[in-house]
Amino acid sequence: MSTIDKPLPNSGPGESRRSFLKRAGAIGAFAGAAPFLREPLYGQTQAPSANVTGANNRIVLGIIGTGSQGSHHIDLLKKHAAENEMAIGAVCDLYQKRLEAALAQAGLEAGDGCREHERLLERSDIDAVIIATVDNWHGQVTLDALDAGKHVYCEKPMTRYLQEGWDVYDKVRSTGKIYQYGSQYTADAVYHQAADWIGDGLLGPLVWAQSSYCRNNKNNSEWTFPADPDANPDNLDWNRWLGRATRMPWTPDRYFSWHKYFDYNSGILGNLLSHRFPPLMLATGSPEWPRRVVCTGTRKVSTDREIPDTTHVLAEFPDGLTCVIAGSTVNEIGLQDMIRGRQGTLYFSGDRVEFRPERLFADELDQETFTDTNPVGKIENLHRNFLDCIRSGDTPHGNVELAVKVNTVLGLAEMSERMNLALLFDPDTRTITTGEGRQVAPLTYDTVLG
Repeated sequence: MSTIDKPLPNSGPGESRRSFLKRAGAIGAFAGAAPFLREPLYGQTQAPSANVTGANNRIVLGIIGTGSQGSHHIDLLKKHAAENEMAIGAVCDLYQKRLEAALAQAGLEAGDGCREHERLLERSDIDAVIIATVDNWHGQVTLDALDAGKHVYCEKPMTRYLQEGWDVYDKVRSTGKIYQYGSQYTADAVYHQAADWIGDGLLGPLVWAQSSYCRNNKNNSEWTFPADPDANPDNLDWNRWLGRATRMPWTPDRYFSWHKYFDYNSGILGNLLSHRFPPLMLATGSPEWPRRVVCTGTRKVSTDREIPDTTHVLAEFPDGLTCVIAGSTVNEIGLQDMIRGRQGTLYFSGDRVEFRPERLFADELDQETFTDTNPVGKIENLHRNFLDCIRSGDTPHGNVELAVKVNTVLGLAEMSERMNLALLFDPDTRTITTGEGRQVAPLTYDTVLG
């Protein structure tokens, strides 16, 4: 048995995946370029931003969306501002109370806050943005930010619907800006070590993988939040918040508990499984577009919402790998993260990944274990990687190639569940068909389902 128990420092220019993972150091939690990539990704290995011309130049961030998640980003960014050579320069939120709280939290003046993201993007001193809005604004704000010449860190999911995700993908490729998908688990070294082993052929052909995100709450309260009595249409731009979603009168429950409604998100798929798919796909070493996706969802326990409370996804990829991903908000017992190959299986557990050969190959292959001594599942690790890649032009962990393929799986899964269809996808034409060859239009904000 061979065991690797070393912290992972930053990678050096041109350094191999193998030497990167084995080289010891004390720089921090895996902040460098993603080592699993075989070739540079167009649009993700460009020169640094014109506003960030040196490794020691300070990066100025704008925060768009300052609710609970945006506020959490502000806390972490302030905590690590000195070591990351960055500062928060502006904040944006369409609810005046949250905007004022964010200004105070970030230590900014009133003039550094706005309620329309377009105003923040006009500022020439802002190098990059963190987008933590409601999901139905992720796509448009990302596109606007890229058009304004800003680098983008966007909370998961990438976008609300498929076409928006493809639009963002195309825009990142054409602008050459750094894009980071906000699933912090992509910064965990265990998945990059898995990609290294798989890339070296340790598992042989990949067969199937599994993961899940399951939890449970008393009183069936998942994503039900109390309404702030101070919120009203006089201090909150309700029509802007709706964006392209269905027009309706001010509804506090929809604003504060928006996760429960399809108009603004896809439920477990976009809120939970958008965290589990990215690291699992990253770990394969060469993430692919999906070939076929099937999804089921049930809503028998949580009847106070539109979205399912239990979801299962089967995603088949061209190389033969099938991913089985489950999510539930009414039972917390899930599946261990695992990738099975012809020659052996990878078992993930927090900061540890273990390779165990199949019985038929036990005489040829040794068991392998890797333990990451750095903290795992930390958003600040992904922040650091984002900022480092802005300076260096390297490929971030949650790069746009990974993000769009995850987004496509999840978007097809929502269509499959809501339309009762098994769906096939052609990435060359971006067409979706049934097994009989009937073409199916992607869901959009204007889709009406019976």
